[in-house]
Amino acid sequence: MKKIVMFLSVLFLAACSNEASVTTLTDPSPDQELRSSEAGLSMSLAEDAYEKSPSLIEVTIKNESQQNYGFGEYYHIEVNKNGKWYILTHSDAVFLNNQQFNDSGQLLLAGSEVQQTFFIDQLGITLVPGEYRLVKTFLSQNEPFFEIAIASPFTVE
Repeated sequence: MKKIVMFLSVLFLAACSNEASVTTLTDPSPDQELRSSEAGLSMSLAEDAYEKSPSLIEVTIKNESQQNYGFGEYYHIEVNKNGKWYILTHSDAVFLNNQQFNDSGQLLLAGSEVQQTFFIDQLGITLVPGEYRLVKTFLSQNEPFFEIAIASPFTVE
């Protein structure tokens, strides 16, 4: 009986001390200073605050530059922990189950704008209250080839 009471006490204390969190990579993101616009590319979110974990995020991306950029359906999410951004992790099965999740396959023409819906629930994660940013990467279509990443912040309350 003593062992059962002790076990339940430890279990109770462990449950009380664990704050809700999301799983991230161990090291901070290498790109701590991402902006919502860069080199004529910009990204904005339909909402920048959510009462609970959103199942989707509506996004507008614009290309006000003179060149075309490649992009895809996939975004990644980062969370701010103690003033540093960390990339959220999820199962690799997400890419098998959602083959449209990639970083290529579409073209954002110079002077154009595209609306996208990013379905967070397809990642199999739930965002706990905190400060996040949605990150999108683009690939230039002309030499010299280069990648640009931009991010838009949002919060979950």
